[in-house]
Amino acid sequence: MGLASFIARRILTFIPTLIGVLLITYLIAYAIPADPVRAWVGEKLMNPETLEQIKTKYKFNAPWYEQFMFLIQQLLTGQLEDPVRHRNVFTELTSRFAVTVELAIVGFMFLVIIGLPLGIIAAIKKDSPVDFAVRVLALLGSSLPSFVLYYFLILVLFVHTRTTYLAGIPMPSGKCISDLAALPQSVPVLGNVASAIGSVPMFGAMMCGEWSVVADTFKRLYLPGLALGLLNGGFIARIVRNSLLDSLSAEFILYAKARGLRKLSVWKHALRNAMVPVVTVLGLNFGGLLSGAIIAETVFNIPGLGRYMYDAIMRLNFPVIIACTFLIAVIYIVVNLVVDILYAVIDPRIRY
Repeated sequence: MGLASFIARRILTFIPTLIGVLLITYLIAYAIPADPVRAWVGEKLMNPETLEQIKTKYKFNAPWYEQFMFLIQQLLTGQLEDPVRHRNVFTELTSRFAVTVELAIVGFMFLVIIGLPLGIIAAIKKDSPVDFAVRVLALLGSSLPSFVLYYFLILVLFVHTRTTYLAGIPMPSGKCISDLAALPQSVPVLGNVASAIGSVPMFGAMMCGEWSVVADTFKRLYLPGLALGLLNGGFIARIVRNSLLDSLSAEFILYAKARGLRKLSVWKHALRNAMVPVVTVLGLNFGGLLSGAIIAETVFNIPGLGRYMYDAIMRLNFPVIIACTFLIAVIYIVVNLVVDILYAVIDPRIRY
């Protein structure tokens, strides 16, 4: 089976996967013994007429399957409205997701910078104190509650040393934003792509040459990014270490050494073969970061997708929960597809 047919077959599985994820999420939310409409309206504005209007609008007087179909229809047509903020959910998701993309990129950079070198060093120094320290770091990253690390870093780097900022997401200038928004009219196809990329504040600032905004973004996001990298970097290091040690003990490495290849060439072949499981873990971690680090965005007060979903869960905001779940499911499906394609690039022995 060729790569094209593999991609087509995977795309066909997207629809039932998305429907299943949305249905399970909705049924869990529906089963909660609470009145979501009262949570939306609040105690001060609560009156029988307002409650009845909202219930009628969102089909809460109809059976659960009609409510579900109504939310899906509104979601797919782009007409879904946030009943708490009274804004279009897609508009809100777009702005929130752009912020989460910035956090995901910074967090992933720290994840790679911490995880890959430590894993390689641990494999080189097998059973040494360095190897033991890397394994302890991996254990701490897997067992330490994330909010404990977040508040510890805030205490050290913000409260005591004042080496970071915690408030605000830097944005490009108004002229830059308007120029990027006008790109689809001037360049039909590439303009839409460039405008979508530029919707991420950091990328938009780069495209307009506003490098001070980019620098300010890293100043404000490096602390949560470092926290995310520390939490997952030890686990990545352990995966790299184990995979590299397995690769070094394989028969093709013994054959390479017997042929007299240089040590650097041997390590290059071993590392390339060891990267297949590492790519899987890195891809899933990046997908998780793109899906919104709920606790990190809540602790650091970052107005991203994770914080948006947290607020929706606290208010039983069904439309936003369904929309966020849909976006997260799409992200994970696409990331898994990209990872599978990268397998064939890294290891030509893999065929589809």
